[in-house]
Amino acid sequence: MKTIKLSLIFITLLTEIHRAAAASSSSTSNISIRRARASSSSAAVAEQTSTSSTQLKQSPQKWLAVANQLAPCTTILCSLAPLPTILELSRNKSVGKMPLLPYTSMICNGFVWALYGHLAKLPTVKYGNMIGITLGSYYFKEWTSAAAASASGAILYHKLAITWAILLNSLVAVRFPRKVSTEIVGKEGVFVFILLFASPLSALKDVIASKSAQSIPLPFTIAALINCSLWSLVGVLLMNDFNIYFPSILGLL
Repeated sequence: MKTIKLSLIFITLLTEIHRAAAASSSSTSNISIRRARASSSSAAVAEQTSTSSTQLKQSPQKWLAVANQLAPCTTILCSLAPLPTILELSRNKSVGKMPLLPYTSMICNGFVWALYGHLAKLPTVKYGNMIGITLGSYYFKEWTSAAAASASGAILYHKLAITWAILLNSLVAVRFPRKVSTEIVGKEGVFVFILLFASPLSALKDVIASKSAQSIPLPFTIAALINCSLWSLVGVLLMNDFNIYFPSILGLL
């Protein structure tokens, strides 16, 4: 009997130990599952955070890419801005108080920057300014056709300035190494760009005397503001090119 009792006690003890081990195993398994879930959740959060961070980084790049595509369009828009003024000038057969300098500057500016775009391998700069040369030449022709005979002397000086600007810059591009010629043409482009945007100031004396801004073309002024804003943004953040952003920021002032 004692042997049977001891056997029963031993069996009971083994059963309890087995239950305890099973419970411990179950608890460990639950903890592992919870840890796995927590780890999976953390990984998901980290992945989501990483995705959001990447999207935030890519977002400015997308905006810069859009600005880079719009900038040459605004250059063309800037070149088209004087068209209503020129058409009115042609109809009236009189230039009135409208100076020739803005259109001379437009031709020189367009050529210098188209050449710079070619040398620096910046197609957005090159092609937009090639259209500027064409339109500037048309405006120049219409202005000289509508001008009085007394302006022939001034017109000759403007033609000489355009001719020399084209010849000298072409010579620089041919005779100097590409890196050197790019830098020279770029710095000249900065100067001509400033001249272009300062040219409406040649009519400032008439504006003050007549108390009317009619001699300063408003469409050109608005187009120039948009153009300078975009090129400033692209020049600083995308191209990191002093020759692009410096005159553009100056043009805003």
